Amino acid sequence: MNDQLTPINKDHFKKLIRQELEPMWFDTESANPDMSWVTPAVLEILFTELITHTRGNQSKAARILGINRGNFSKKLNQITNSEIGQF
Repeated sequence: MNDQLTPINKDHFKKLIRQELEPMWFDTESANPDMSWVTPAVLEILFTELITHTRGNQSKAARILGINRGNFSKKLNQITNSEIGQF
């Protein structure tokens, strides 16, 4: 496996998120659409993909994000525990 990461195309990422959010702005039934799902969803994808990409190496995943391993581990546990609670 190559240790060099392919950078995420930020513009493409932003475009994808905007495409998902845009219909909410035109929802005539709700003046204030529920956006509370956006940040948790992005964090879940980011952390789970990083832990998969680094083959479980939390130190490496944390380095990629620019945070310490303890914070990465804590957030990963929060994400995995909330997923378990949903079922």
